[in-house]
Amino acid sequence: MGENQSFNKIAVVIVNWERPEDTIQCINSVMNSDHPNLEIILVDNGSKDDSLVRFRTAYNQINIIELTENEGFTGGYNAGIRKAVERGADYVFLLNNDTIIDQNSLSLLVDAGWDVSVPKITFYDSPTTIWAAGARWRSIPPTIKMIGYQKPDGPKYNSSRPLDYTTGCALLVKKEVFDKISGFDPRYINYMEDYDFSLRAREAGFTIGYVPQARVLHKVSRSLGEGSEKRWKYLGRNTVLFYRHPARFSGVTLWIVLSWVLLREIFNGNIRHLPAFWDGVNEGLTISKGDT
Repeated sequence: MGENQSFNKIAVVIVNWERPEDTIQCINSVMNSDHPNLEIILVDNGSKDDSLVRFRTAYNQINIIELTENEGFTGGYNAGIRKAVERGADYVFLLNNDTIIDQNSLSLLVDAGWDVSVPKITFYDSPTTIWAAGARWRSIPPTIKMIGYQKPDGPKYNSSRPLDYTTGCALLVKKEVFDKISGFDPRYINYMEDYDFSLRAREAGFTIGYVPQARVLHKVSRSLGEGSEKRWKYLGRNTVLFYRHPARFSGVTLWIVLSWVLLREIFNGNIRHLPAFWDGVNEGLTISKGDT
């Protein structure tokens, strides 16, 4: 570790919604970190189960924020970010509750020196398979693609490099980033808020970088589920929110992306997802009327 890096305070923000077992495993992995100056801020997103009872029984050394209702990924993380900044954090580490981090991951992310640092994320059930090594812009079709998704881990994913985009699963952010661009856009609620955040960070002059030596295991979409109607509705509405931004993309880009998604899912035999996706598109068009 760099000579002065251990003095940097990291606030680790974890959001729980009715998955206490996953969250406890995640917290325990963070508590095993070798970084000497960290604080855990746990945001409970309006859970109606025994989550809070279990957390208060298990831990007396973490800060718990209790939201009265589920405010989604953006609302939960933003509440934690505000508390972290208020408590003097130099860095905020945003971490999905369905993850396990390596002991030295936080130290490696801080030492890397990026404004926003991203670890190598692999599947929990298949640790040698990449879930995401950051994300990049793909010109044709004009979409964002997670790097290495479902590919075997190997040398090509072991080099540090700048990134265009990051997933919100695990990312270390310098406090100065939040000072300038605030947190996540609350309109997104769940999904694609991380891509919007990445774009706003780069527009403000901050760097995003991939740190492959830092590793995280991800259990993947435990909250809404990969094939749930809710997930597909969010993807539809948030695709509109992201691509309809007039300062970022031409007017035709959104429709190219929507057409590509529809054709892809039809080709893959996933027609059952499309009604929910299109409901989300219509909702997104209504929400984003003021963006054009």
